[in-house]
Amino acid sequence: MSGKILVIGGDARIDRLCTSMQRDGLEVRRYTEDMALKTALGGADIVVLGLPVSADGETVSAPQLLRPILMKDLFRLMNDRQLLLGGKIGEKAKTLLDVYGIPYVDYLAREEFEIANAIPTAEGAIQIAMEELPITLHGSNAVVTGYGRIGKYLSKLLRELGARTTVFARKPADFALIRAAGLTPAPYSMLPEAAACADVIFNTVPAKVIDKTVLANMRGGLIIDLAGSGGGVDTETAGEIGVSVIRALGLPGKVAPVTAGEIIKETVYNIFREAGE
Repeated sequence: MSGKILVIGGDARIDRLCTSMQRDGLEVRRYTEDMALKTALGGADIVVLGLPVSADGETVSAPQLLRPILMKDLFRLMNDRQLLLGGKIGEKAKTLLDVYGIPYVDYLAREEFEIANAIPTAEGAIQIAMEELPITLHGSNAVVTGYGRIGKYLSKLLRELGARTTVFARKPADFALIRAAGLTPAPYSMLPEAAACADVIFNTVPAKVIDKTVLANMRGGLIIDLAGSGGGVDTETAGEIGVSVIRALGLPGKVAPVTAGEIIKETVYNIFREAGE
């Protein structure tokens, strides 16, 4: 990799990304407010943004900057020979990038990123459960909804900790994999029944699978919602009946920023290799 890299915004994960790439000998600059944005961009071949690229659909996610950077201003100042890399590039950002003809890659959408990122997400969820529950996970009744990347690793950790773990899925193939992992599979039709004795429910499904029927059966317990796109819990009903719900998004950046930064770096390096950089 011989190009110049400008990193704008992001959180502790992106701080680690910058430090690690610099240690690898890459020419990396972190944008600060004492730089003129146009000048900083003029010397860059690649621009790296954080995850998400924008939290509000208008400005670049950059909590360390006192003056926000509008996405439209950033993309307008770039050119079509520069490559933009960002995590969770929203539809509005994609539209602006297309309007200004800026090539881009969403590293969050990469398969290797999603697989690696599932590990700190699952460990972070376990940490929250340990902090919030008045009992040990060992011997507890744990429910995991969904058997995707996060669900697989999370249910494995729960089993290893001694939790009685039931995993809800839809596909017969997933049921077979769940059994092979030494776990108990169940269809979603049985979720209300399982909720009645659950000490903790971990949701990984970005659809409202934990609805009024499920919530009405709960006798205390805790729900940790790991799903994006609005989550998988009817939070209004949960609030009305007093069920505790924790929306746990962005866990890798909160509980393991060093590891999360290294995961982003490896994904970015794969993108460089594929682009012939």
